[in-house]
Amino acid sequence: MTPIQWAFVVGLTAVFAGVGAFGALMVRSALRSDGGPYPTRRLAARLLRAPEERTELNRWAFYLHRITGVAVFGFLALHILDVSVYAWSRSSYDQLHEVYASVPMRVFECALLLAILFHTFNGLRLVAIDLADLGAVAARRLLGMAVALTLAVGLAGSAVILAPVA
Repeated sequence: MTPIQWAFVVGLTAVFAGVGAFGALMVRSALRSDGGPYPTRRLAARLLRAPEERTELNRWAFYLHRITGVAVFGFLALHILDVSVYAWSRSSYDQLHEVYASVPMRVFECALLLAILFHTFNGLRLVAIDLADLGAVAARRLLGMAVALTLAVGLAGSAVILAPVA
């Protein structure tokens, strides 16, 4: 592995660590504020509410929206740096982009695609909820649509991404 490829792998590892730390912070905050996903009295009380009052899925969509936003931003920053290598040396740029052809990187790109899609569709859902002043039932239905679209488009895109190595 060349030094430029090592630098990219180190940068990508730093992005993973940052996203993991942010995700852990989000989960810790959820646990502190309302018990998180574990079976506590507070969770049981939330789940026993009428479906119109239950917003559990929207809360987890909020957390996932934040985590995917940080992940997409982190990779975008790294990607800007790796593309800027072209200004210094075309051969270094070509060596660096050989990493993108590896199987682990293609699997990562599939995860990145799913993160981008969820962040996009959930963001559009939030805009629709705000503009149309929708209630909890409509918000939950739109979340279902956002997840379904994410999976449908993400799995199709992942098939294309993984096709050269399959």
